Amino acid sequence: MATVVFETAGRLGGQFAGAKASGGNPLVAQKSGDIGATIGRFVGNAVDEKIFGIDNTKYINKTGPRLENLSVQSSAYGQMIPIIYGTARVAGNIIWSQPIQENVITSTSTTGGGKGGGSGKVSTTSTTFTYSVTLAIAICEGEIDELIRVWADSKAINPNDGVYRLYKGTQTQDPDSLIESIEGVGSTPAYRGLAYIVMENIPLADFGNRIPNFTFEVRKSALNTVSGETPVEDLIKSICVIPGAGEFVYDDTVQSKIPGELIGSQWIQQGNRSRINQNNRDGKSDALVSLDQLEGICPNLEWVAVVVTWFGDNLDAGTCVIQPGVEYQTGAITEPDSWGVGGYTRSTARQITLISGTPRYGGTPSDASLLRYIREIKNRGYNVMFYPMFFMDVENKPWRGRVTGSAADVAGFFTKTNGYNAFINHYATLVKDDVDAFVIGSEMIGLTSVQDVDDSFPAVDELVSLAASVKATVGGGVKVTYAADWSEYHHEENGWYNLDPLWASSDIDFVGIDAYFPLTDEPEPLAGFTQDELQEGWTSGEGYDWYYSDAQRTTQTALSQEYAWKNIAWWWNNTHTNPDMSATAWTPQMKKIWFTEFGFPSVDGASNQPNVFIDPDSSESAYPYYSKGKIDFRSQRNAIKATLEEWNGSSMIEKLFLWTWDSRPYPYWPDLTGIWADGGLWRTGHWVTGKLGLSSLGAIVSDLCRRTGLSESQIDVTRLNNLVRGFILNGQTTARIAIDSLRAAYFFDAVESDGLIKFVSRGGLTTETIGESNLISGVNNGETLSIERIQELELPKKIDVNYINEHANHQIGNQHSERQVTDSVGVEAINLPIIMSDQDARVIADVSLYNSWVGRTLYSFVLPIRYASLEPTDIINIQINNQNHVMRIINTQFGDPGMMKASAVAEDISAYDFYSRPGDIGGGLDIVNDTGDTALSLLDLPAFPTDDEDAGTIRYAVTGLESGWKGAVLYRSDDDGANYHLVASFPAAAVIGVTTTSLPDGVTDYFDEKSTVTVSITGNGELSGTSELAVLNGANIAKVGSEIIQFKNATLVSTGKYILSGLLRGRLGTEWATSSHTEGEEFVLLDNNLAKESLSSEFIGLSRLYKAVSVGKSLADTSSVSFTYNANSLKPFSPVHIKGTRDASGNLTITWIRRTRVNGGWRDNVDVPLGQLQEAYEVDIMNGGNVVRTISGLTSATVSYSAAEQTTDFGSAQSSINVRIYQMSHILGRGTSGEGIV
Repeated sequence: MATVVFETAGRLGGQFAGAKASGGNPLVAQKSGDIGATIGRFVGNAVDEKIFGIDNTKYINKTGPRLENLSVQSSAYGQMIPIIYGTARVAGNIIWSQPIQENVITSTSTTGGGKGGGSGKVSTTSTTFTYSVTLAIAICEGEIDELIRVWADSKAINPNDGVYRLYKGTQTQDPDSLIESIEGVGSTPAYRGLAYIVMENIPLADFGNRIPNFTFEVRKSALNTVSGETPVEDLIKSICVIPGAGEFVYDDTVQSKIPGELIGSQWIQQGNRSRINQNNRDGKSDALVSLDQLEGICPNLEWVAVVVTWFGDNLDAGTCVIQPGVEYQTGAITEPDSWGVGGYTRSTARQITLISGTPRYGGTPSDASLLRYIREIKNRGYNVMFYPMFFMDVENKPWRGRVTGSAADVAGFFTKTNGYNAFINHYATLVKDDVDAFVIGSEMIGLTSVQDVDDSFPAVDELVSLAASVKATVGGGVKVTYAADWSEYHHEENGWYNLDPLWASSDIDFVGIDAYFPLTDEPEPLAGFTQDELQEGWTSGEGYDWYYSDAQRTTQTALSQEYAWKNIAWWWNNTHTNPDMSATAWTPQMKKIWFTEFGFPSVDGASNQPNVFIDPDSSESAYPYYSKGKIDFRSQRNAIKATLEEWNGSSMIEKLFLWTWDSRPYPYWPDLTGIWADGGLWRTGHWVTGKLGLSSLGAIVSDLCRRTGLSESQIDVTRLNNLVRGFILNGQTTARIAIDSLRAAYFFDAVESDGLIKFVSRGGLTTETIGESNLISGVNNGETLSIERIQELELPKKIDVNYINEHANHQIGNQHSERQVTDSVGVEAINLPIIMSDQDARVIADVSLYNSWVGRTLYSFVLPIRYASLEPTDIINIQINNQNHVMRIINTQFGDPGMMKASAVAEDISAYDFYSRPGDIGGGLDIVNDTGDTALSLLDLPAFPTDDEDAGTIRYAVTGLESGWKGAVLYRSDDDGANYHLVASFPAAAVIGVTTTSLPDGVTDYFDEKSTVTVSITGNGELSGTSELAVLNGANIAKVGSEIIQFKNATLVSTGKYILSGLLRGRLGTEWATSSHTEGEEFVLLDNNLAKESLSSEFIGLSRLYKAVSVGKSLADTSSVSFTYNANSLKPFSPVHIKGTRDASGNLTITWIRRTRVNGGWRDNVDVPLGQLQEAYEVDIMNGGNVVRTISGLTSATVSYSAAEQTTDFGSAQSSINVRIYQMSHILGRGTSGEGIV
């Protein structure tokens, strides 16, 4: 007996499949029983639940891995350690924790004594408490490769914001040093084999002062091979890296784009700056993260081809120019580096065409960034092939192979100003010392096939000359080639071996072919093309034995060897003769061949037409022949593997560069479609980023079986070739239940056959067609075929699939399929702890619902012994009364001699070919960078009315330079950077900016309704207008340069840019500064978001170092700012109302009224407070700009200047004299001068 009925196997006590076709042989039966005793507890088929009344939905919900448990953190003993395959998000178990730490912060503020007088100052001391915790959280079974993302509750966080240590679960990891210091040496486990994280001093304020629910997205090395096969990842030795377009897409240095405008020689930031090339949570550039991923996934990689693009502007070679392009020319700058390529600047380079404000392509990579990237690759031990090419920045984005023209135009295409040679020679000079191979061009078939009247090919001649020029520049140590299209390298359409002069050139070191040859020519089977079929495609079929001689591809015409463009071996091994019977310069095997590109789109039928791609914006967009347009990573992977294995060890094909890897790391690209417009092309494109490193279904099932004690020799998973993004086992379960979850998603069965457990994917071809005459009667009262149908009301109307959505932060997603016309009302739910896309889940729902209804028909029959080879999982067709009954066998049992009883369920193999078009990628991925730098303004301002009159005060303002800024902490060093101590914390940003116009001089005695000033705000700060009364009560006070103003009106004119009007000028004694303004002055809104500190007199005149550390950064990461404090808050305001009177002799008496720094409100019959220990003044007598006399020691607001003194100073008594009067500070000396003519 053989069966796929799991429940039956369980009731047989482990006799899972008995001994199929053994005739009861006890030896065979015993062997089968040994296996069955192990696997009978977990192998089964979804049909059981339908046939024998087992409710599949309840079964999965009650005993399967529970989706709701995947994101709930626990702290308990005896919890199962989650097992993950691939990439998954999982909650951990707290395995160690310190008590929550309470931190006390005390601060004092002073209020009162406003502009209009009133009550005195009030000092308020406040004490706040913050809480943090240090703990260790077990994540999953190790060893993991990386921690990708972390969430606290539902908020993505950057673990780099604090101190954390990740233990990947190796068998050699040591105990954590912190835990060991607390628990003691010898008492701290190393948790070997367990991946866990130790997180120190996690602030809890954002989580209600409780420990949040932490979840972790981790990646574990893929299980992608069984039975000793070499995974495709291990076969890859050379790869191309794109996109080639992106101003800093390759940079290892993080670059920022700063919007704003140039004011004089100063760039004024408006709004937030953004990081151009850091769109990941690793705290480094995208290119570095991508290289890390590439290094981890392709362990045997040796060569990296770096693709770089310039842009052509016309398909006519006579007018086409080739130039580097930029994404924008004005409105922003980049830091720390400016963009530049080959002498072009941002203002002189080509502006790439904007489509609805978005550039058609990314810009050309900056030269400096390109060199850094190449050197980074070299430092990692790889060789570099430099691969420049041009894209067509014209409507519909045609292929560069479409550029063509007359023979005369073709020659000029290379040599003119902004021609092709300038493009290539620039890069030869730039990279000559850093690369190992250099490609002088690729796929320019429209040019290389242009023939002159003398039967020459001018583009080829130009390429020969260009190769010589490049070789002379890069030297003999750098290999040089041209990357010919697969339809170009061999001969042109009239039979001329047009590229042979180039291949034979002494300056060309190898033949480069972009090898997109078709390997197959039919619809791809549901199970995919086999490796043998794909490898055979390299030496047979289209382009090798025959070609299509009509546009409709219906007529196959034989190809002779000399023109068989896929017969690379013949081309390489033979001399070549042109149509005029002249022999070319090529000699057999004169140079090795490199596949400078090969690759396949990730769609079904990829191997039918590997050169096509899907891009709705391009006129070249197409699916391969016979493709249904289905996303199919497996098809791509199989074709790549077959190609690598076919040419592995070849003496002819020396290197194969796989197209393509992306320098933008997965999953950020392609998911962040708001940043990268081409993300939607990833799913069907040639990219292998995010597609390599996936686990195979067979390998996962094999691993689960081995965990039960089965060996690889006892199982066969070779027919399970689906790819699995991620799979989680969380909670105690059995291998049977785990495999059942996979079966529900990937539709496969298991059968014991000849002592082996075979796992077989559904959707196979019919193995046998059986006529009625070959059936043995004896079933159900002599019938040859018994047919039963499950009642409609027992079938589901709707199936819900709950799964883990790979494009929504691994949250639980739901897709469903519903039958529209039925009396059934049943709803079934399938819970899948599997990471997948919405599209994949929808297909599962569709297939499951369809199968539920197709499988309602059950068959029983008896076959003669001639069909003994049939076994469960086989598809057969029984023909009764000219009607076909296609079914899948689920049970066979040998009864009477010469007969085999069988049970089957109706099958429609087309059901497994359901396909739903994918929706949009993106929208759910959280990016958590560190919060960027903080702009710091150190404000040594005049005293505010509420300041302490005896203590000097300094104010601090900070703002974030990027969106997502979460605050900052200010530190000061009083010992030249040796030590820093905390000064202030800033939970909110101040409003800081720069003036973009010069504030004119204006009145100070009333509102200046004439003057305006335009300010550009840095970061997210906003300004708003207010009423005149509110201004008079102290609202909207700001620093502009050295002047303090207030404003009624703030008119927004563009993002982050305001015009201020309705001004009160010269506030807080800054009348002296109203006439000295220029554009580019600092603007700070002086509101409650500033911090202040009282400083003692010992700080005056000395330089101190300050660091404004953004939340999530460290002191070491933050640059210091030097500042000298001059105690302007202690400086007396200028005296006012300066008057003079003369007696008859010309003696002059000068009087004035002093002002006070604090508590200066008007009170009847009371002078304002002195604000100093004693009243003292000095007066300078001025002669033009020179001081001719200083009168000191004054203790009241009056001074006499006699006629005799005037004569001494000026030669005679004066009718008018210019004076400067200072109130004296006992700490600083002179205050601000009051000037007058008396």
